[in-house]
Amino acid sequence: MNIRIHRSLLLMACAMVSVGWATRGNESVAQETRPPAAEPKLFTSEHIAANKLEPYLERASKWTKDIANLTANNKTEGSSEAILFLGSSSVRRWESIAKDIAPFQPVRRGFGGSRYCDVAIYAPTLVKDLEYRACVIFVGNDVTGSKEDKSAQEVSRLAKSVIASVRHQRSSIPVLLVSVTATPSRFKVWEEIQKVNAELRKLGDEMENVDFLDTSSEYLTSDGQPRPELFVKDQLHQNEVGYKIWSKLIVGRLGEMLKAK
Repeated sequence: MNIRIHRSLLLMACAMVSVGWATRGNESVAQETRPPAAEPKLFTSEHIAANKLEPYLERASKWTKDIANLTANNKTEGSSEAILFLGSSSVRRWESIAKDIAPFQPVRRGFGGSRYCDVAIYAPTLVKDLEYRACVIFVGNDVTGSKEDKSAQEVSRLAKSVIASVRHQRSSIPVLLVSVTATPSRFKVWEEIQKVNAELRKLGDEMENVDFLDTSSEYLTSDGQPRPELFVKDQLHQNEVGYKIWSKLIVGRLGEMLKAK
């Protein structure tokens, strides 16, 4: 083959690799290749290090798309009257929340299956540019009977990190910690869950303008058993009746906290 022709073909091949080619019938069509879009930065290394969250990063990575979607409208969704609801699936699934907690105006930031470590990692992003006057936090998955269960003390440490993030630019806003619910599906570990609730109660006692809402009396029978009629088929998530009970308790305590402020 003529050297000049060989060189021309080589240059053309290089161009095809760098540009990219697609075949349509017998026709070759050039396509420009673009680098993949950069992942949005959802937390800082400083925040992770300061709160000792490194061991939980791999687990939390599965929610990156959810967090990006949840925070897409942070600049416009909140208001000076908004109540931020932060936490796990019971927050995410609460479709009737606007009606249930009226006249309060809710903004939901819940992602299913999350634990306090996951919420602690993403809390700065979840609240960035979001305006709100108070925050309600419910996270119900730190004690499930699995090997990943955390001690009550570790849950308390992580909850303090979440509160700090929520208050980063709003140092005195009221924060309401809602107790982990007594559910039929996890009642076998209720004793351990109660230890978590006891630690959350301590935070409510020790931290200024932080309160703890114990819901157990409404979700247990007179003989101390969970009430299956308040939950959907999985016996973990609340049904409409359960949410009505929850909302009544939360609205009552929020009203007291905001009035006191």
